[in-house]
Amino acid sequence: MNGDTGKNHSRLDKMIQEHRNDPYFMRAKYSQPAVCRECGVVFDGGIFQWMKNPPEEAELMICPACSRIKEDYTGGMVTLEGDYLREHWEDIRNLIENVEKREAGRRPLERIMEIRKEDDGSVIIRTTYEHLARGIADAIHRAHKGDLDIKYPSEDKYVLAHWRRDR
Repeated sequence: MNGDTGKNHSRLDKMIQEHRNDPYFMRAKYSQPAVCRECGVVFDGGIFQWMKNPPEEAELMICPACSRIKEDYTGGMVTLEGDYLREHWEDIRNLIENVEKREAGRRPLERIMEIRKEDDGSVIIRTTYEHLARGIADAIHRAHKGDLDIKYPSEDKYVLAHWRRDR
C-alpha cells in the first residue's frame, strides 16, 4: 500500500505547476537586471523582487503584472456575498489589504486589480494572479467563517473563489 488515502490531489497538482499557459510570464525575454517602468519591480537572478535601489544598469521593461493590469487580464476573482459582508465590510476590507501587502512582499506580481462593490451589496475582487485571490479567499474564510467554494476552471493560471456568509 502506498499510503494514498484516496483523496483527490488535483488541487495540489494545479498549485505546483507554476508557469503553465501564462502568456504574460516570459522569463527568457527579460534582460537581467531589468526594472518595470510602471511599478519599479526588478527582474534579477531569474526572479521578480522589490528593491529600494534598483541597479543603475537595469534595462526598462513592463512586468507581467503591469501588462495584465493594462490589458485587463484577470488571474483570479473572488466574489464576496451576504448580510455579514455588509455588516463587517471595514474589517474584511482591512484583511484584504493586509493579505495583499503580505503577498506583494513575497510575490511582487500578485496584485489587486480591482475591488468593486455591486448594486446588490456583493463585492468582486480581481487579481493579477491566482495565488493572491486564493490567499484573500482563504484568509476571509479563516477569520470570518462562512461558505467558501474555490474552482480552477481551466488549465490557465486562473482561480474563481466564492465566499458567502449571511449571519
